[in-house]
Amino acid sequence: MTPSVRRIADPVLRSLDARVRRGVLRRIDAMERELAFLAGREDENVSFIRRRGWSDERLQVLFVLNSVYQQVLGPIQAAAKAGPEGLGSTIPVRHGTATFSRKTAGNVQVALKDFLVMVDMLKLQQSWLHSNTCGDVVFAVASFERTLERG
Repeated sequence: MTPSVRRIADPVLRSLDARVRRGVLRRIDAMERELAFLAGREDENVSFIRRRGWSDERLQVLFVLNSVYQQVLGPIQAAAKAGPEGLGSTIPVRHGTATFSRKTAGNVQVALKDFLVMVDMLKLQQSWLHSNTCGDVVFAVASFERTLERG
């Protein structure tokens, strides 16, 4: 991770449990390795988004945010959502060491909202957070850029 990517990653990762942070960092590393592999294969989508101005550094920022969403915020958001009677309201939901109930659901929604504001400020699409692999992220970005290119 470059120093400028760390400036974004550190505040986001600092507050995570050490075990969760390691998992997120492993996922980011795997995405970076997959990007290098795709670039080495001269993948059409990687080449296209690079021509459109996407640097590896910008992609790394997206990998950080995607990984935090996939491994931390997405699951706790799902656990904190108002669901069928009982789930998360009368029956608490556990995710790792955290327990989510009606009381904690509001805090989770505020954290998610703040996170999504950061994603928007970086001019990234929230839908890219739902991609599972580097290849999926690259495909989603390339599809978005192709739509912009066509006008």
